[in-house]
Amino acid sequence: MSPEYRASRLGPVARARFKQAGMLTSLTLALTAGLASPAVAAGRAVTDHTPTAMRGGGHDCDDPRDDPKTTTGPTGGDHEGCRGATGATGATGATGATGATGATGATGATGATGATGATGATGPCADIDASQDSNNFELRAALTGSNPARAYAGIRDLTTATPGPFLWTDLSTHPNYPQNACGIALAQHSQGNQAEGDLRVDVVTTTGAVYETTCQVVTSNRTLNCDNNPWVLVNRQPAPGAVNGGTIVP
Repeated sequence: MSPEYRASRLGPVARARFKQAGMLTSLTLALTAGLASPAVAAGRAVTDHTPTAMRGGGHDCDDPRDDPKTTTGPTGGDHEGCRGATGATGATGATGATGATGATGATGATGATGATGATGATGPCADIDASQDSNNFELRAALTGSNPARAYAGIRDLTTATPGPFLWTDLSTHPNYPQNACGIALAQHSQGNQAEGDLRVDVVTTTGAVYETTCQVVTSNRTLNCDNNPWVLVNRQPAPGAVNGGTIVP
């Protein structure tokens, strides 16, 4: 800011006299330096420093620029590099409290029923039957094993102080043995304690068919003679709703 616009404690008259002295000094310096003729220098000095006008009543009028309250300095321009460095990032704030659990949603619709799975393999079949028509021996029929289950006929000697061991005959090797046999039973027809008798062994299959084979009971030595008797379908076969009837085997 130029000194002539700065605030001063001098009164109006004193400031005017001070300005006149300044004009003389500036003119003298200009003439000495040879920058202009006396007329030009004087004209410039007079032009640059306008006398203070007189207000009504013979008082001096203050130049508004002399009032520090109305004087505004030039606006400074932007200068690169004047902005301060960016501060460090602050620490992360604490995690807020967990919100309340929302209400349970409505139950969804029931899904469609899945397709029926394939039928599983048939489980192993096992069965047993027993008969004792005399004091000399007892009989057994057993079905055991799997794929297929095997049918057996057995006999045990009871003439000794301690019952003898069972003697088994595999009947599943006989012709026409049903591969899906799943149950077994026996029936004995004897002709006395010393006579030979018939033994009938039946099996039922997983489809409900009933097959039969026969053996001879040898009472003299408490053994079975089954030869190679084939399995045959009994006639008639069980039938739904039958009463003293059944399905005739062709």
